[in-house]
Amino acid sequence: MTRLLAALVLLAPAAFSAEDSWVVVRGERGATMHGGLADLEVARKYLKDFGPAYLWFRHGGKEYVVRDGKMIEQIDELTRPQEELGEEQGRLGKHQARLGQQQAELGMRQAQAALHGDHAEQRELGDAQNAIGREQEKIGREQEKMGKQQQKLSRQVEQKVAMLIDSSLKDGSAKPVR
Repeated sequence: MTRLLAALVLLAPAAFSAEDSWVVVRGERGATMHGGLADLEVARKYLKDFGPAYLWFRHGGKEYVVRDGKMIEQIDELTRPQEELGEEQGRLGKHQARLGQQQAELGMRQAQAALHGDHAEQRELGDAQNAIGREQEKIGREQEKMGKQQQKLSRQVEQKVAMLIDSSLKDGSAKPVR
């Protein structure tokens, strides 16, 4: 964390409110944001004027842009742990999907065994499904834990970005665009 960011964290809470939103526009497809899709569309309409790597935000009903590369880097630094956690959640989700597919295949085999009256195979396949179920429960608990961690990180990012925005309004680096 840079000194500026560390100092901002110690300041009083920013005047940025829940109705306000922000978007770091990186290009046609890349963005980090707090807000809705409509905010993303509005922020991207300035891409031709400012090029990639700017912060657009709405505060107090007005729109602003900050083109300070250091601020963008700070926001990137703040959001990196969220992105990494999101990637891990994605990996877990893929693993869970593979387990679900295995479970479906076992279910089909179990139905065939039932048609043939093979009780031993049915039990064996049932045991395999139970093992997969336990693994899915374990993944579910991990995902729940990660979800709570993601919420915590999100609150921290929102608070710190709000402080950066508040600072940009005070020092004049935020320029009104409307």
